[in-house]
Amino acid sequence: MKRLTTREQIIFVVCLFLVFIYLGYQLGVKPLNEKVAFIKTKIEAEERKLGKHLAVLGNTSTLEEVYQVYLSHFKQSKSNEQVMSSMVSEIEDVASELSLRISDLKPKRVKTDQYSNHFSVSLTLESSLPDIIHFMHKLQNQPYLLAVEEFRFDKSARAEAATIKTQLVLSKTLIP
Repeated sequence: MKRLTTREQIIFVVCLFLVFIYLGYQLGVKPLNEKVAFIKTKIEAEERKLGKHLAVLGNTSTLEEVYQVYLSHFKQSKSNEQVMSSMVSEIEDVASELSLRISDLKPKRVKTDQYSNHFSVSLTLESSLPDIIHFMHKLQNQPYLLAVEEFRFDKSARAEAATIKTQLVLSKTLIP
């Protein structure tokens, strides 16, 4: 092998230098730029999420007001006996308002657990089906908010009778 001239050595060094620059760019700078771009898009996505969360946090006062309204409906402020008594009187008031006759009204035992008290009342009444449906609808809406747990309709023995004997279990769950 013959020795390289000075000019060839310079060209060789420049070529080696260019190869190292190319390899450095391909193995170092390019992956680093891709990683930076990926991280930037991830940061932008997290900033958008953060903006949404901050908007929700900005609405906490209005959400708290709505929560307090619902809590006032389901928060138990009286003793169990007083709640049961008021529930029975509400049922009797609505029945008398709609001219329904309750033949049997029995409060059931209060079921308590760690987070709620469950009050229920069993009742029997006889009336026409539209009146009974209206009675149930009225008790399920505000201000009573009673739930109909069970119902049973029994047609009377007389075929021509327009009344239906109905047995209902109405309940309300409150937070102590």
